[in-house]
Amino acid sequence: MAQAPVPAPAQDPAQAPAAAPSRGPHILDPLTVTARRIAEPIQKVPFSVTAVTGEDLRDQNIRDSRDLYRSIPNFNFTDSGLPEANLLNIRGIGSSSALISPSITYYIDGVPLPQRAFDIRFLDLSRIEVLRGPQGTLFGQNSQAGAVSLTTSDPTKERSFEIGAEYGSYNLRQITTTANTPIGDKVTARLAAQAYGTDGDIGNVLFTSPTAAYNTNNLRQQTLGAASGKMNIEAGPDTTITIAARFQTDRQRPTTGAWIGSANFPINSLNPAPQNNLDSGGAAITVVHDFGVAKLTSLTGFQAYGLSLNADITDGFLSSALTGRSPFAVAGQNAIRNIGENLTQWTQELRLDGKTAGGATWVGGLSGLWSSFASGTSILSPALANGTYSATQSTANLAAFGEVTVPIVDRLRGFVGLRFTHELKNFNGVFGGNPGGTPALPYFAQFGSVSSDFVTGRGGFGYDITQDLSAYATVARGEKSGGFPFFNQNAAVGVASPMFRPSSTWSYEVGVRGHALNKKLRVNVAGFLNDTTDEQLFTFNPIAGQFSVTNANTRTYGSELELAAVPFTGLTLTGALALLNTTVTQAAANSGVNVGNSVPYAPGATASLAAQYEHPVEAGRLSGSLFGRVEYQYVGARQIDPANSYNLDPYSVFNLRAGWMANSFDIYTYAQNLFNAEYVQSGFRAGTSPAGQIVVGGVPGLPLILGVGGRLRF
Repeated sequence: MAQAPVPAPAQDPAQAPAAAPSRGPHILDPLTVTARRIAEPIQKVPFSVTAVTGEDLRDQNIRDSRDLYRSIPNFNFTDSGLPEANLLNIRGIGSSSALISPSITYYIDGVPLPQRAFDIRFLDLSRIEVLRGPQGTLFGQNSQAGAVSLTTSDPTKERSFEIGAEYGSYNLRQITTTANTPIGDKVTARLAAQAYGTDGDIGNVLFTSPTAAYNTNNLRQQTLGAASGKMNIEAGPDTTITIAARFQTDRQRPTTGAWIGSANFPINSLNPAPQNNLDSGGAAITVVHDFGVAKLTSLTGFQAYGLSLNADITDGFLSSALTGRSPFAVAGQNAIRNIGENLTQWTQELRLDGKTAGGATWVGGLSGLWSSFASGTSILSPALANGTYSATQSTANLAAFGEVTVPIVDRLRGFVGLRFTHELKNFNGVFGGNPGGTPALPYFAQFGSVSSDFVTGRGGFGYDITQDLSAYATVARGEKSGGFPFFNQNAAVGVASPMFRPSSTWSYEVGVRGHALNKKLRVNVAGFLNDTTDEQLFTFNPIAGQFSVTNANTRTYGSELELAAVPFTGLTLTGALALLNTTVTQAAANSGVNVGNSVPYAPGATASLAAQYEHPVEAGRLSGSLFGRVEYQYVGARQIDPANSYNLDPYSVFNLRAGWMANSFDIYTYAQNLFNAEYVQSGFRAGTSPAGQIVVGGVPGLPLILGVGGRLRF
């Protein structure tokens, strides 16, 4: 983590030692964001950005990306069952597998998170900015579709302490603490920690005979711990130093997919029950010096993660559907996959920004990323090739970037930005065969390197309709590099894994954003068109019976609407609507992808609505506010793969939250998925049944969860 060298939004409660008794103003406060690496009003940003404040995170009980996507238009999150393999796309652009390059990068205070460890707990954040459209100009690597910027809370000079606890369905339990303190006159520090656990909600059946079975502990068990720390040092009148660190440990018994056609869906028969352990963390040093005419920022970051997965390859119920045999016959402990991964990543950025006397603003700099990745996968199975596949990949990414915004005439401004990037990847993949299963080579190796030089950027115009409402038109180009999948399923028979090509997007966007009706209404409306060349799609080829990476051209277009309103004091209404059309416009013959297919996990329509009401109550020392919140989310139908082999049904979810908040404490209760809607988050084509029907596995959404909680502040 690292300090973002800008002030947090004025309304952000994370910077205050205690919450106000009422947070229901009769106007909507302005928002300040750093979507272009400088602090500016959100309506001045020339592309779509949704800002979620620390207050919003609490009001909506947003713990991680699975919660965040509920109200962000065309920000599509797919729960794959494994935290390191969850998928993202924005406006239909995004990889359909965690094995290949991402199109969206998460940043924590400007430091990029590793691809396979992006889905972290949102601990002690002051705001989140979801930036839609190519962000390669200022954010660089793998921001072809957009970026998600997390900003942590800065320490203040007031001593404060907060502790909160929750308890809910499936033995959900959570404890969170935050402490803030000055250390002398020049140093402030902040610490936060969270412990979370749940007993899971999906049954896992172990058979003892064809007619008898017993359940092991439920799947989707989780035990998670997270901690973060941040220290600000005033090194001089114009210089600040921030030292920050974070760590997260996540232990899960995940589902790897259940048979969607089962009458008892979701249910698994996995022996042994999967165990997924993912540890991640990082540290950063940020130095900011203000020269008066310009500000220099040095941002040094380190990130690392370690992963281990032990899983049964053959779920008994899925295997039964594929073979026609009873689940008992195929549910023994006979097919095991073990995966181990680790990555270390260093980043360095030097950035200079300023504003001229004529009103032009500019930012420019240099950045570098160096990473080392290692992965090992071993398979023990009577039906598959037995052995171990080990892969390593080193990456060096160097870039120079800049963007300038210049006033043209009164209320009209133009902007242009460019980034020049050089990236080098070196890949090694080695397979060693073991006895058992189908025949395999005793040894196979593949070595390769990929060197990429590309230019990304954007340009356009912004126009102030009023002081608080602006329009914009933007053209942008995004790109991500090519490479090799880090697991080669064909190595056992001596077939090299083909390199997938780089992918690039030209994006065109127009929009209007800002405040109206005397700041009682906030609006963000946008229309966009994206042409993507060589999108990297992960698909199942029924002719070859194999998974592969396919490059294909796609076109996506649509519109987005976000609204927030305060009709009267205490009531806040919010809503979002997104429409999206995605089409494959060109694909290789016999790739399993046809022209005209839809991009996976890109619903044609999504929507959300929420109403929150707060009513102040005077009760002496216990004065505070009663509050209630209702949320609705709709997600339309979406395909599970580029071959469009299965369409997931649309679903709707309602959430409720109510309680009491005061200066020194809050108490609340909540219901997530109030009506216990049954829906599927993700799916995969497992194969074909003896009758010739497609068999699909999938990961269900979360069921109804009821909970209570409270917080104390000192």
